[in-house]
Amino acid sequence: MTTQFADVDTGLVKQGTELPVRCEIIAVARAPQAAVAAAVVGVAKKLQEAGGEIAAQPGVLVPNIESALDEASDITVSHGMLIAPYLWGGPSPQVEEEDRLTLGLQLIMLTHAEYAYAVEEGVAAMQQAVAESNIDILDWTRADS
Repeated sequence: MTTQFADVDTGLVKQGTELPVRCEIIAVARAPQAAVAAAVVGVAKKLQEAGGEIAAQPGVLVPNIESALDEASDITVSHGMLIAPYLWGGPSPQVEEEDRLTLGLQLIMLTHAEYAYAVEEGVAAMQQAVAESNIDILDWTRADS
């Protein structure tokens, strides 16, 4: 999980207000902790470098995460998909402060084939395919099919 990404302005505001919406990025995987951390940092860096052109919100695809993932020969994922967190089985936690609203945003890592499908068919279709095909998104060494 990031701990300072909420300081990055990616251009979002709470609907009907001027209150900035920020996020912290969360990832869960059956992968080495260093790889998970590298992926989260890689996505945060890409979003920050985009300067607001890529909003940190559910439904966003983040291609080609440059990180320690490249060094791990068994890891097959290299692209990110941002979704509303499902970890809590209900609404995701929100922290409303005087000057901003901070939400959790979950990073799901995709293989090349999964990323291509998400680009072609959309993030919602990709999420449906994951459920229907029982794709184990926590397995970062899954086959690229």
